[in-house]
Amino acid sequence: MATSPEQAAVPPGEAVAGPPPRHRPWGWIVACVLLLLVAVGLAIWALSLNSDLDTQRAQTAKAQQQAEQAGKDVEALSAEVDQIGQSVSDAGDQLSQAGADAQQNAQQTLDGVGTKVQSLKGRVQKAANDAGASKETSTP
Repeated sequence: MATSPEQAAVPPGEAVAGPPPRHRPWGWIVACVLLLLVAVGLAIWALSLNSDLDTQRAQTAKAQQQAEQAGKDVEALSAEVDQIGQSVSDAGDQLSQAGADAQQNAQQTLDGVGTKVQSLKGRVQKAANDAGASKETSTP
């Protein structure tokens, strides 16, 4: 009887057993699954942080644009205030000049009226003197 080398190594009284049963390395499988779950969790967390960062960047850009627009609005308002101030100053100067012109016109009018009053007074005096003189000459 021919024997295989494996059978030759087994003593004749013992039965030949098959290969030893394979045990699955459950410890390694669990460790790998946990590591995979941790990696997926970290990836999700990183994507969430990236999304938050993108949102924050967009808000920052929007705030900067609003600040720039507010600065432009302030500059425009400042220029407008300066222009209004200049207009008020010009109006005050014109009013002052108009007041001086009105005062000068009033003084000239008063001087003219005074001259006319003196002239009229002189005529009234002369008429009164002439009337008095004609009365004296008409009475014998």
